[in-house]
Amino acid sequence: MSLIEIIFTITIGFLVLLVINDFIAKGFKSITISSEKEDAIEHARKALESMTKELRGANSSEKGDYPISTIQEQNFIYYTDIDRDGQTEKIRYYLDKEDNKLKMIIYEPGDLNDYNTTGQTSILAEYVNNNNEKIFSYYDSNGNETDEINKIGLIKILLKINITPTRLPDDYEIETDVQFRNLKDKI
Repeated sequence: MSLIEIIFTITIGFLVLLVINDFIAKGFKSITISSEKEDAIEHARKALESMTKELRGANSSEKGDYPISTIQEQNFIYYTDIDRDGQTEKIRYYLDKEDNKLKMIIYEPGDLNDYNTTGQTSILAEYVNNNNEKIFSYYDSNGNETDEINKIGLIKILLKINITPTRLPDDYEIETDVQFRNLKDKI
């Protein structure tokens, strides 16, 4: 074999190795992204299951305030005995737009039942891509959307999960409806 043939063979071999390396790297990246997406979706599903159970138990505050305190598209505050200790806690669900996480803050009633205690924050779901779209929608007993707190009988929660919002595939939507047990007779 001549020197030119050896250089040509080495060059072809090197190019084949580059193509194989790129193929393997893209495969691992795809598997990693797919796994992260599945984890994010599973966490969001579990968050909605947990929220559904907690919301159904909405009850008056320790001072007797109405079970629902604040209704906004990406912020919802209500009262429930989340830890089953006999005291009603104030619960806030909201989208933190800085890190695209759905968070929950639990406020204990405090000595004066004023809920001015430092809340305990936890992350319910990550990669929430609702941006300026509704997470929470509120409906009366007739199924009409309402913004009157004392007429709410049903709340719809919609989470759009996407770990790579700048690339396809699009958002994965997870939705649930929650009917308040303790408010059925009040609407």
